[in-house]
Amino acid sequence: MAHHFRYFFLFTCFGFIATSSNAKISGIFSQQQIDVNFNIDQPVLIADLLPHAGKELVVVGIDDQQQRMLVIYYFDTHSDSYIAQDTIQIAPNVFAYDVGEPLLDGLQRLYLLDKSNVYRYEPAHLSQKSTWVQAESVASMYIGDKPDAFQKMDFVRHINNDSLDDIILPHFEHLNLWLSDCCGARHPQTLPIAARIEMEEGGVGYHDQKLYFQDMNADGKTDLVTVEQGQLNVFAQQDDMRFSDIATKIEINNNIYALDWWDIKAANGQRMDQSNIQHRVVRKIEDLNADGIPDIAVQFTKSSGVLDKIIDFEFYYSVIEKGKLSYPNIANTSVTSTETLSDLVVFDSDLDGKKEVSVSSFDIGISQIIGALLSGSIDQDVLIFSMDETGQYSKKPIVSQEVEMTFSLSSGAQGQPLVKMIDINGDGVKDIVYSDSDDRIRVLFATPDHKRPYAKRAQKQKIAMPKNPFDAATGDINGDGKTDIVLHHGSADSSELLKRFIILMAN
Repeated sequence: MAHHFRYFFLFTCFGFIATSSNAKISGIFSQQQIDVNFNIDQPVLIADLLPHAGKELVVVGIDDQQQRMLVIYYFDTHSDSYIAQDTIQIAPNVFAYDVGEPLLDGLQRLYLLDKSNVYRYEPAHLSQKSTWVQAESVASMYIGDKPDAFQKMDFVRHINNDSLDDIILPHFEHLNLWLSDCCGARHPQTLPIAARIEMEEGGVGYHDQKLYFQDMNADGKTDLVTVEQGQLNVFAQQDDMRFSDIATKIEINNNIYALDWWDIKAANGQRMDQSNIQHRVVRKIEDLNADGIPDIAVQFTKSSGVLDKIIDFEFYYSVIEKGKLSYPNIANTSVTSTETLSDLVVFDSDLDGKKEVSVSSFDIGISQIIGALLSGSIDQDVLIFSMDETGQYSKKPIVSQEVEMTFSLSSGAQGQPLVKMIDINGDGVKDIVYSDSDDRIRVLFATPDHKRPYAKRAQKQKIAMPKNPFDAATGDINGDGKTDIVLHHGSADSSELLKRFIILMAN
């Protein structure tokens, strides 16, 4: 068995060479940059993997020999900087990694996935070196021996409320679960949730279904939910912590779908005609109005042509009647604009349970498209709407901030701005952080003790930003109660920057 694991994963403990600049303390963030010897091709992952102060960073990429690499960094309190703990060469048959939720010891576990096994990272301890152990033998629809990518996937999570890592993987005709018990073993279960089949010219594609995890019957247990046209399918968690293999159906508006309009095909295989679209698709299922039961957020698209689209967001509040959950046929409230909306984000700014929503707003008219083609950028607004005491979202946004999306016609690369709702100053209320072109970051601080929910003007700091910073990682990485940001460069940036990531510590 030891030889088997040496074949799959090669370690170089504490031997990874990286250069780190001294942290620059000025303004909102202290900046530290780390250069590695491979191209970083995934967002940096923040996780608490080791019994050190602060959280660790998982950095993934590929070197000049096309070897996939994964490096774990820990925060060194003596130098206030990050140091490489382990450098791991990823075998070509491994195609995914994931981090579970915190366990009873407060730490998370790192996992790798190939077509037959899930492996768990075991950190070095005393004289014992770091190693990988087989966590579970698995089966899924991911059956390739040499996948063309290695990326983050969501296959480990606490499913059944026991604070232990479970494994969930789609198969062609069902969903596979491996549910942990108190003794550390996992017990397999299958649910009748088949992969979605998509017929393409010359082949067939299989896609996993979107899964939602919510308590749908107010019994304090998390259930598993899927969506199909006009209904929710609820696989209820039972007293033995397994899930019912017969779904309970909850009717919703019959015009609400699980798929975006461009993924829906007619019986002849043709995609939907854009000259006449009225389509609703589920974006989120979670409690929005703080009544303890899950609601539904829906994106509504109405179109009479490629350049004539209206996109709004509708919210359907659940009620419990005679012990059963139900939803209205008409939305309880909505967020609308004269421009096109996208990128719905739900967050709780002040932890009162009532969720604010953030959306992006932009104009896709002919003049805007021509201007964007000439300039290589298009302006969009980030709009934030709050909920009032009656559960209605405000007609006008409480915040409107302009950000810029860039693109290159020559390379095809695009740059989406950084927009995050996070607590920068540790006061327990989320602030708005966004990029301003490629050399500045701005923070609009929350002002919960004033009449305005946010400051009138944003504070700014000059920082050399990646051209596509939208997927920056955020988290309190040094344990000071403030949210930090980790940025990485991508295909839109110059090649010499691809080996660099940037840590912004909130001051």
